[in-house]
Amino acid sequence: MIIILVIGVMSEAEKDLVNQIFSKMNVKMYNISFRILRSHSDAEEAVSQTFLKIMEHIEKIASLPCPQREPYCVIILRNETMNIIRQRKKAVYAEDIDYFEHNDESYNVEEEYIKTVEKEKLLSCVDSLPEDERNFIYFRFVHDMSFKKIAELLDITEEAAKKRGQRILKKLRSYYEGGGQNA
Repeated sequence: MIIILVIGVMSEAEKDLVNQIFSKMNVKMYNISFRILRSHSDAEEAVSQTFLKIMEHIEKIASLPCPQREPYCVIILRNETMNIIRQRKKAVYAEDIDYFEHNDESYNVEEEYIKTVEKEKLLSCVDSLPEDERNFIYFRFVHDMSFKKIAELLDITEEAAKKRGQRILKKLRSYYEGGGQNA
């Protein structure tokens, strides 16, 4: 019922912004909430409540600069997730005691979200590299190969492998700092 009221007073621009946020963050929010709550239904409830709050506060969210919108929404998710945990604590089961202590005190939703976003951004940057450069990154960092081994594999000198690695990392850094957009 409340959603009908909230949607009824929203402008088209606000509805579009909610849709953009939903499209961009729904899966991420669900995954974050599920990692904390360990329950599909509770995670869905947390995300649903989060989007209700987002709709209720869409004017404030719309006034935020773009880079601050996602963290603001994640804070709403954290609060809704913690509300569910508090509701659960009213009926604590013995096997959940260690789990709740871990989540309340040591698990930081914002940090986890930021790490996830940063990993996705880095992977996107790596994917934008040409195939030979992606392979080089794969050999060097996934297989932890030395420059000497890579040089043998690519039939180049070890010094050439080091230089190529430096150029690729510089390019990757440039992509990353440019927001994931290759130059």
